[in-house]
Amino acid sequence: MKKIILFILLVLFVTFLGYQFGLVSLLTDIESLRAYLESLGWWGYVLFILLSVLVAVFLLPGQFLAIVGGLAYGGFVGGCLTIIGASLGASISFIIGKYVAREYILQRFGTDPTFQKIEKGVQENGIAFLIFTRLVPVFPFAIQSYAYAMTPMSIRKFSIISFLTMMPASFIYAFMASEIASKGISGTLLVELSIAGILLALLAYLPKKISKKLNRLSSEYKND
Repeated sequence: MKKIILFILLVLFVTFLGYQFGLVSLLTDIESLRAYLESLGWWGYVLFILLSVLVAVFLLPGQFLAIVGGLAYGGFVGGCLTIIGASLGASISFIIGKYVAREYILQRFGTDPTFQKIEKGVQENGIAFLIFTRLVPVFPFAIQSYAYAMTPMSIRKFSIISFLTMMPASFIYAFMASEIASKGISGTLLVELSIAGILLALLAYLPKKISKKLNRLSSEYKND
């Protein structure tokens, strides 16, 4: 009970500070956040990762961070910073959900359709469902982390798979923002984005195919 109370107070405190000092407004203002990060030099890298973690843990609005990273630092560096911050935030959220605020999350979100769908998906498809939902943002990433914490999945497995599967989208968003900022929208960019979209769709399709193959092999092994 003490852990739950402390977690609730911490969430409320960080949310209050976020609104009070303009953090929430800054997170949704692409140009202002980009300019501020660029003005900090190397420290901007640290702040960007820290913001990514805060967004993931406290469910703050951070849907534009990958775009800001691409605009401020380019496609490659922006993508690297995005995936580092996002995967750290996801892992910390997962740990908090599993060991600190489990009862609170179950009471608060246990009946939420997103939580129920994720729990059902993990039970029926295992790791393949985590890979799919990370590659294709069917559910918000931040909520996913807490929802998966309610399943028997280990921290190591969740963290590694989250890192690998969030990587394609992180680089695509950062690269897209960087290319548009430097070259504008062109036919070449549209072709590249179309190819990236097709690759993401294929990657999302693979877990289901692999899961079916493993289940079939498992059944054959049991029958033998």
